[in-house]
Amino acid sequence: MGRATLGAVAVVVAGVAAGAAWALHGVPRSALGAGPALVPAPAPAPALALRELLRPGPRLIVSDRARALHGARVRLVGYMADLELPPRGALYLVPRPVRGDEAGGGTADLPPDSVLVVVASAAGRTIPHIPGLLEATGIFEVGNRSDDEGRVSSFRLRLDTAPVPASPKGDPR
Repeated sequence: MGRATLGAVAVVVAGVAAGAAWALHGVPRSALGAGPALVPAPAPAPALALRELLRPGPRLIVSDRARALHGARVRLVGYMADLELPPRGALYLVPRPVRGDEAGGGTADLPPDSVLVVVASAAGRTIPHIPGLLEATGIFEVGNRSDDEGRVSSFRLRLDTAPVPASPKGDPR
């Protein structure tokens, strides 16, 4: 399975010792002595489906589950919106493929359950469109906020690592 990287470089050692996954963190080799120190990897993040962001019904109301997960580490699966004028250092994750020409409408073509995914490793750069389902894990934020370019988002995800193509089994949309 290939991984889509956005300029982020992560050194991860996947090992299993007594059922635990381990990640190698950037510790100077001189401080390690004979070998690298291993620390437990973070626990798997709970999946949050994009359809769970809003309450069902005619009005756009943030769901109780989305509010409860504000500030928590979550995993989202969706499509990267293909925008004529994409945000710098970020992308929009949407529940179905979307192409936005933005002819004066900004992000008006995006569905209300879209999530602005902030990719710190790509700050100031445009992220090229990645087709297909993507999986992204990071800190979830709820509430209207505008970015440096003046775009307002109701939902944001601050990434742990670059988004990766999702496996068909991991699609909680």
